[in-house]
Amino acid sequence: MENKGLNFLKHLIPYLIALLAGLYLVVLITGSFMALSQYKLDLPQHFSRIITGLATHPIHYYSLYLSQKNPLTIILSVVIILYLAYFALKRSKKGKEWETADTDTHGSATWGSIRDLLSQYFSITPKNLSDSFNKSLNADTIKSLQEKGAEK
Repeated sequence: MENKGLNFLKHLIPYLIALLAGLYLVVLITGSFMALSQYKLDLPQHFSRIITGLATHPIHYYSLYLSQKNPLTIILSVVIILYLAYFALKRSKKGKEWETADTDTHGSATWGSIRDLLSQYFSITPKNLSDSFNKSLNADTIKSLQEKGAEK
């Protein structure tokens, strides 16, 4: 039981981090938009101070914008939550399609030692292998290679 809870928490942490990052961006966007509406032409003079305040105190400004029922904050927060929910559901659905057996393999792949693999596919002895290779070569090709070697 404890392992399932730990596994669930392990899968939940990336989504919580993404949610916090998304809500942090919501605060920065909303605050920037509010500053733009307040200062209009004087924005370049005040923008660095506003962004610094928003970046250092995001929880304060997020709760402030929510208490003021700022539509931009509410809409962006809902969009972030819906996107993360969609992404989480799509990812869990995709993960189930790729489950494998308990053999740490995918498909028909198997693990084995070199001896097992070689004995299964290469049961020919070294002498038979060299004889088969020599027979498969064309005699004219061998002569031309020998002549090229003699020229050098």
